[in-house]
Order: sequence, then C-alpha cells, then structure tokens
Amino acid sequence: MSFKKWGIPLITVVGLLLVVAWMAGVFSSRVAPGLLERSSNSTVESYSVMLSSKPNIESIPAGIKAREATLVSSQILSRIKNIHVRAGESVVQDQLLVTLESAALKAQLAQVVAMEEAAQASLIESQETLERTQALKDKGLVSQSVLDNAIAGFRRYDSEVVAAKQRKQAAQTALEYTEIVSPFSGVVVERSAEPGNMASPGQLLLSLYDPLTLQIEADVRESLAIKLQVGRKISVEIDSLGKNIDATIVEIVPAADPNARSFLVKAGIEFDPQLKPGMFARMLIEDGTSEVLSIPVNYVKSYGQLDMVWLLQDGEINRRFVRLGKTQGDQVEIISGLNSGETLVLSAI
Repeated sequence: MSFKKWGIPLITVVGLLLVVAWMAGVFSSRVAPGLLERSSNSTVESYSVMLSSKPNIESIPAGIKAREATLVSSQILSRIKNIHVRAGESVVQDQLLVTLESAALKAQLAQVVAMEEAAQASLIESQETLERTQALKDKGLVSQSVLDNAIAGFRRYDSEVVAAKQRKQAAQTALEYTEIVSPFSGVVVERSAEPGNMASPGQLLLSLYDPLTLQIEADVRESLAIKLQVGRKISVEIDSLGKNIDATIVEIVPAADPNARSFLVKAGIEFDPQLKPGMFARMLIEDGTSEVLSIPVNYVKSYGQLDMVWLLQDGEINRRFVRLGKTQGDQVEIISGLNSGETLVLSAI
C-alpha cells in the first residue's frame, strides 16, 4: 500500500521530466549557431531600376450607342392587327413590321371616292351649262345675270372636286398608315405592344437600331476634350469581352455640360457582331507623357496588403517595401519606395 502512495506519483514526475527533456532537444544533435554563406557559384538575376518615359493613358468610362436608331410608333388611332417581328430579329428596309385594323379606313376611302365622282359629274354638268349659257349670251338670248349664275355654279363644283380630291388623298394616306414598315435595315431591340392592343399616335410599338452604325460615346473632361480633334485615332477597351479595339473620333459636341464640365465625344468603330448598344466601354486617350519608375511584376512579392522587393546594396540583399501603381503588361509602376539606379534581385536566398 505504501508503494501505491509514493511510487505512482514518482513515476509520473519522471515521465514528465523525460518529455520536457525530449522537447528541449536533449536527446538530438544540435548545430551551433552561425550564418549560412551563399554558395559562390550561385547566380542572382538582377534588374536595374531606371526612369522611363511613358504615355499618360486616361481611361474614360463610355458606352456603345447606335448612330441610327428609331422608335416605331403609329400615326393613327387604330387597333393592332398583327406585329410581324420580335426582339432580336433582323429586318431589312421597307419590311412590314406592324399591321393595323383598316376596315373603317377602307370604308371611309370608298365614301370619299364616291363623293369625288359625284362632284366630278356635277362639275361636268355645270361646265356644259356654262358653255350653253355663254353661247346664248353671245346671241343676246339670255341676260348677264344668267351667265353669272352659270359661272358661279361652275366655280362651286370645281372647288368641290378639288376638296374631294384632297379628302381622298387624306383617306389614302391614313390607309397607308395601317401598314408600318422598317425605315432602314437593322435589328429589333424591343417590342412594346401586342396584337389586340389599341395603338394611338406617338405610342411606342417597336424600337430598332442599325448595327453597322454603332459608335462609342463618352463624357470627356473639358481640359482633355479641348485637345482632341475629329479624326484622331484612339483605343477602346470592352471589359466584358476582354477586347481592345481601334476607334476614330467622328464628333465632338461643341457645348460643354455645365454641371459635369465635360464634352460629349463620339468615336466610330468597325462592325463587330459581339458589340451591342448599351454595353460598357472605356476610351483610352493619350494625354502627354511622364517619367515613371517601373519594374517587372515578378520582382514584387506580396504579403497580404504589403508589397516588397529585394534590393542589392553593397553586396548585401535587403528587403524594401514599395507602393505600387498601375500595371501594364508585365510591368508595374512604382509610386514610392525605390529610386532610379538601384538594383533589384529576384530572391534573397
């Protein structure tokens, strides 16, 4: 019983001491502290930091718009009989887009035609009466008042014929409005009505655009816009497509926005089936040059939000934290942390 009292605690203490000694490295070989020397045959790839002259490229938010776009609407009040196209479909010039009910207009045209024929018959009769009255007047068989009445009747019916022709023309034009055709070849963007709806004058039915007339539009700050000229070549970046395309400035609106202090600049582009109106783009406009420090991206090591490079000074390699700017290709701009003439290495090992 006495062994249980003191033996078990003693064995536990000894075990703990052995574990602590093992963790402290008592039972393993240790290397004396010192410095590891770089192998003399190891090579370090270096890069000399130098100032370089680079163009200042200003990225301006822009949008794609169609130069030729239209909103199709009715010019008369009538019920829609049929709409022959849907959004996304391509159409050609003078293609039938919308058909409106025309029964009432056809009846009105027939009525006007009948009135014109009646007026024409009355005119012919009044002309014959005038000719007979004139002959009788020349023979002295009728008075001047009778001749005047015949002349007045002829003129009245002649005016009625003219008015009937105008009413006929108006009725024919209204009937033509029941068939709405495409003003140009393009693509249907939106369909805003359906058959059976009542179409009123000015009400939007369809919207179209010509994909061959797409252009880039952007509001450019006035200090930069006044340096631009029509015909200047610029680059345009389409973020969603990952494309960079060429463009030519075709128009600079000669009036600034007093609120934004900017000018609307339009640039023409080549046809691309992937481009659609409303897509986001960026105008890349060069605005002079500047001296900048830039180094290859692979010389920068990032640790969280900190960026660091290895600097070779007097044969020793030290690390230096830097502040980065814009990245273009395989080069990154150094805002602060480095000076021209300093030498970088890829690694400090």
